[in-house]
Amino acid sequence: MWSSPGFWIYDESRVLIETPAAELSITQPREIAVYLRTFAELAAMAVYGSSARELINRTIADFR
Repeated sequence: MWSSPGFWIYDESRVLIETPAAELSITQPREIAVYLRTFAELAAMAVYGSSARELINRTIADFR
């Protein structure tokens, strides 16, 4: 099973993507915009701080 490739955004001028076969360097502004939107959507779904700790603790408790 493959997960989605990881990506790193550098100063909104470059996105590096790691795949199982290669590292890709994206520099076209319209393509970078796709990753900026993707990151914003993922960040909106994420939990932080005490909410993240609660989620982790609930998950640990579920596996005990």
